[in-house]
Amino acid sequence: MKYSTPVGGTTEVRTRVFGKSTVLCTCGFHRTVSTRDADRIANNHAGSCRRGTPPAKWRSSSGSIGR
Repeated sequence: MKYSTPVGGTTEVRTRVFGKSTVLCTCGFHRTVSTRDADRIANNHAGSCRRGTPPAKWRSSSGSIGR
């Protein structure tokens, strides 16, 4: 599921195995939490995110684990 942030970014929940999901935001926010909490955390972050999409030089390249 995707949520929009006030400044044009998006927060997304990606499901993983063993009841864990990853919450990712275009601002760089990243958390792995239990699946039952993932939508709540994604929604809370999307509502409070004021950073949106970071400049291209700050974004992770494909295959990296982020910065």
